[in-house]
Amino acid sequence: MRRSRYICSAVPNTAVLTPIRRPENGGTSGNEFLVYTNHFKVDIGDATINQYDVDIITMDARGKPRPVRKDERWEVIKRIGEENKNFPVVWYDEGKTLYTRESLAHFTEPIKVNMRRGDETKTYQLNIINLVRQDKISNIVDFIQKKTTIRPRETVRIIEILFKQRARNDLICVRNQFYNRNQILDDLKDGRGMAKGFYQALFLTRCGPTLNVNLTFTCFYMPLKFVEFACKYLRKDITRSFTEYEAKLFQKIIRDLLIETEHAGRKIRYKFRRFGLPANQLMFTCGDDNENSTEISLIEKISVEAYFQQKYNIQLKYPHLPCIDGTNGPNKRANWLPMEVVNIVEWQRSLKPLDATQRALVSSKSIIKPLDRYNQIMTIMNTRDFDNDIHLKELNVRVDKKEMVSVKARILKPPVIQYRNRLDPKKDDAIEYVDVGKWKIRNWFYRTTEIHTWGAIYFGPKPDVNTQSILDEFVARFPELLQRKGFIIRSKFNLTKETDNKKDVERALLDASKKRWQIAIVILNTNIDQVYGYVKQLGNQKLGLRTQCIDMNALRKNISGLHMYVDNLSQKINGKLGGINSVVNTKLALSRSSNEDLYMFIGADVTHSTCSVDRPSIAAVVASRDPSNTLYAARLCEQYPKKGRCSVEIIKELDRMVTDLLHVFARTCGGRLPNKIIFYRDGVDEGQYQKVLDNEVNKIKHACRIVYGDKPLPKLTFIVVKKRHNTRFFLYQDGKTLNVEAGTVIDQGITHPSQFDFYLCSQAAIMGTSRPTLYHVLHDDIGFSSDDIQQLTYWLCHTDMRCTKSVSIPAPVHYAHLAAYGSRSLQFDDDRDTEGSMIDGDDDEPQTYSLDDVKTQLMILDPKVADDMWFI
Repeated sequence: MRRSRYICSAVPNTAVLTPIRRPENGGTSGNEFLVYTNHFKVDIGDATINQYDVDIITMDARGKPRPVRKDERWEVIKRIGEENKNFPVVWYDEGKTLYTRESLAHFTEPIKVNMRRGDETKTYQLNIINLVRQDKISNIVDFIQKKTTIRPRETVRIIEILFKQRARNDLICVRNQFYNRNQILDDLKDGRGMAKGFYQALFLTRCGPTLNVNLTFTCFYMPLKFVEFACKYLRKDITRSFTEYEAKLFQKIIRDLLIETEHAGRKIRYKFRRFGLPANQLMFTCGDDNENSTEISLIEKISVEAYFQQKYNIQLKYPHLPCIDGTNGPNKRANWLPMEVVNIVEWQRSLKPLDATQRALVSSKSIIKPLDRYNQIMTIMNTRDFDNDIHLKELNVRVDKKEMVSVKARILKPPVIQYRNRLDPKKDDAIEYVDVGKWKIRNWFYRTTEIHTWGAIYFGPKPDVNTQSILDEFVARFPELLQRKGFIIRSKFNLTKETDNKKDVERALLDASKKRWQIAIVILNTNIDQVYGYVKQLGNQKLGLRTQCIDMNALRKNISGLHMYVDNLSQKINGKLGGINSVVNTKLALSRSSNEDLYMFIGADVTHSTCSVDRPSIAAVVASRDPSNTLYAARLCEQYPKKGRCSVEIIKELDRMVTDLLHVFARTCGGRLPNKIIFYRDGVDEGQYQKVLDNEVNKIKHACRIVYGDKPLPKLTFIVVKKRHNTRFFLYQDGKTLNVEAGTVIDQGITHPSQFDFYLCSQAAIMGTSRPTLYHVLHDDIGFSSDDIQQLTYWLCHTDMRCTKSVSIPAPVHYAHLAAYGSRSLQFDDDRDTEGSMIDGDDDEPQTYSLDDVKTQLMILDPKVADDMWFI
């Protein structure tokens, strides 16, 4: 059996740099008020906790020890506590670790317990192997009181496992998430369903330990028969047609999925390994040694179909479907099972992407207004009987669940947005003021490019009368609507119509490139996703042709309000042509600034740290390249191990990417280089902070040494941006529970006891409960105050080229997201062999990795667009 391995990291643990401390007690800028947050205060008594290494096994029919399933292990510990009055109160992590305040040294013999499983009674035994370590709860107090700077992760884990014990008996537990097992899943129509539950985790904050509780939604595989599940997932009737290619792709998607059978009179659980031959073709040798059969000769070969007919009197309905090889325990022998006798084990989480329809369904269920979210969280807390939990009593844990924690918040002032005066462009800039996180464009873009050569291309079937009418109206009105924003258009705007055939797409775009179009407006009337990807691949990598794609369905819906639709398009088009839509003077956000200061803002994101040859991690780094910090250039790199799967938490080629972007900055700014660099890094979990800090700060500074030579090096501020967290804020005003306003910042109460972090809600919530962004300043050579870095970060959220509103994260980070997402349509120049990852051959996967095992490939774009904002 292919054992599921702990994902190794290729990045060694280090402790070179120390995350900086908060420079003062917090910011003071802005009006102060109180908000509620979904944290609840926790008191914990002092104690010493013993951690024991344990093993739980059962004996098979031959008397050999076998490992025990996760749910059975939990039941064993529970049953031992109920039957053995001398056994102390313990809490179990469902793996190999047991925690208790008492000593277990006198339990030298295995502790046995009998439990019914189906129609048989099994004997299980718990072996106490050894005492691993002891932890003091006082470590938490020392950290909060700043007596130590190292977060006591193991002590926090002990308390979180303690909180899980009672909930685990009644609820489905997935890490720190809990789901009612009796709920009916919302069907996503592909064999998966969405469940609603809650998240809880222990936080160590400035106001003490808190329990963070939030609503959560997760997709699970539905407990279906495998044939039905495959039909739903693949959206076709596989009983009529199931090709070898489809089976090959499908087995990759569902590898290691838990399945079970009941044909033997009891439930037997397996892990899906692969598909094989159909049941009426797959032959195997069957004998006494394997199946205790007296009817079949030891050397006789029999088909799976015939065997199930003889052994279990089951006449297969679909003998032409491939069999499933399910692994069971440590045995590597194939267990060939007819597909129709296999079921999906319930409550298995699915992390596979959702399609547009599914995303819409999930969004409709998970978008919850602040009052409803507040009430539902309080209901969860009121149903949790913390006071009578014997495990919590063991450490004298008390949770104040009467009300959420209240914390001080402040509202930061927004910037003014500068445009070109449309009445008299020679006059001073026109100013637009931000109102509730958004503003209107009533003037010209700050800077536009003259358009001398351009055109539109339609890809799709021959337009019907209605479609042709819409296209004619669009072509007639589009130039004039752009001119309203300050575009100067020197040529006619014509439309070319082609099919969505690959050759026609290439021929049309090649013709536009030869005519030196500055931009091609591409109208897609096709359901084939690959057409969009091919357009972007040709434009950005092979032809150097800027493209702006328009979906025909979107155009059809918006033709009656075309001016508003073009308003949005025009912002992207101007950015791609090198124009500037608006300017925010970010220096005005600072209490101290100099005319000599030249800032460079960099945003970086990694799509996922765990990577493999067939699923590489994509790192995107986007940096400003002009003095106004409005224009940006992107660099992309994929990274993956040569073999197997590992975690790469850092951007390995960051020094090369930053070096290149500094050269771009110098070319745009007349040879000048920035003297201050602010680096916003997304895609980092809290446990990875130290690795990212040590490696990436060093790589950025190494790049600067290469580019600057003997010149003074720039000062660097390195900030982690975290959007994926579960803290929410609620404003109680005039008897109503509301969202906090755009510009709300919180750096008190629930923030880090000593380090420099803050929550900022920079966007106005349109639907649901607004999610603040958590910023953690890890390194700061510039020496920002809390007020300055908060105000600067907030103002950068107003500089996004794509819209006229404040977005949830600073523009450079959002651009890094967009560049990484856009890279899916592009090709990296590499020679990766992904074929090996499609088959069952990972048993020789390395046990350890280093950065030398990680391969990288930089994406090569056509020089004509490489430094443009192609990603918006």
